Order: sequence, then C-alpha cells, then structure tokens
Amino acid sequence: MLDDFLARGDGAASDGVPLSSSASLDRISLGEVMDALGDRAFGAMLLMLSIPNVLPVPGLSTATGLPMILIGAQMAIGRHGPWLPRRMLAATFDRKAFLGVIRRAKPWAVRLERHLRPRLPVLAGPVAERLLGLAVMVLAGVLALPIVFGNQPPAFSIALIALGLMESDGAFVTAGLVAGLLSIAFVAALLLGLGQAAVAVAQQLIG
Repeated sequence: MLDDFLARGDGAASDGVPLSSSASLDRISLGEVMDALGDRAFGAMLLMLSIPNVLPVPGLSTATGLPMILIGAQMAIGRHGPWLPRRMLAATFDRKAFLGVIRRAKPWAVRLERHLRPRLPVLAGPVAERLLGLAVMVLAGVLALPIVFGNQPPAFSIALIALGLMESDGAFVTAGLVAGLLSIAFVAALLLGLGQAAVAVAQQLIG
C-alpha cells in the first residue's frame, strides 16, 4: 500500500500535475491522500494519517487528528467506507515532508507486515469495528491536542489498530488497544505534571 501511495505522490510531483486540483505541486491535500488510497477501507486511511504523528511531522497532529475522529465516528455507526467533508479534504500539508515521512515509515511497516495474518477474527470483524471506532475517536482526540511528546503514543496505537483491521488480525488490534490505554495514561500523567509545574511557577511568582 505504501509503495502505491508513494508512486502516486511522486508521479504527481514529477509530471507537474497534482492528483487533486485543490493541491499545488509543493503541497498535498487530504483529498489527494484519499484519492491515492482508492477504495481501501478505514484501516488504510487511519494508517496513512497516523504515520506522520508516529515519526513525527511537526504541526500535523491536529490536521490529521480531527479527520481520524470523524473516521472513528463513521466506523462506530457502521459506515462501509470513510467520508470527509470538502473543507477537511482541502486541508494541505507540505508534499515533500509528508511523502518523506511515509518513506521513513516504509521499512518498519514492512517488518510489521511479516507478522500480520488473519487471526482472532472476532476482534477485527464488522461488529468489533464499531467498538474500535469509539476507541479511535478517543485516541484521535488525544492525538489532536497540542501536547509536546503527547502525540506519538496514541498515533502508534491507532497505527496498530489500522494494521489489524487491514489484515483482519485481531492480535494487532488487541496490541493497539493495550497501547492505547498506556498512551492515555502517559498523556494524563504528562498533563498532570505540566499542571503541577504551572502551579509551582505561579506560586513562585506570587509568593
């Protein structure tokens, strides 16, 4: 999948014709990303949006987190494929940075794919997908927050869930959910620490 996406992205840049009229040669739109993925389902879209936050690319957490919240909601209500509003599809990122991070992700994605296989189907089937949509909404909401060092853990969790959905691998889905719980605990501890530090600074200034 990553090879196909990179070929489409590089092809658009080298031919001088963007995949989507909403993006320029040095920018890539969210609509362009969806077009490049074709008719692939939720898992592929979630994976593509989570990767830039795993590595990460600065400034993309909110731009990718909000669409993932909407995608999670659509999974929860039982839609068969992702849909995003025009305004969200028109959002653009730096093409070179975005494609660059996908290239950097390709080696570890290849290593993970070796361990993917259909198993524990009840955890990756249509019924489970609705519940996973709720989990994705929560994790994407955390990811969208502008918290330093707080974006990577939930993004990694979503990536594992996405891979599990793409290959009907319930083991990967389970790993993603466990990682999700740990990431929420990490972000909560981070916010608590920041809050306590802010109170301490305020007390020093006042006292």
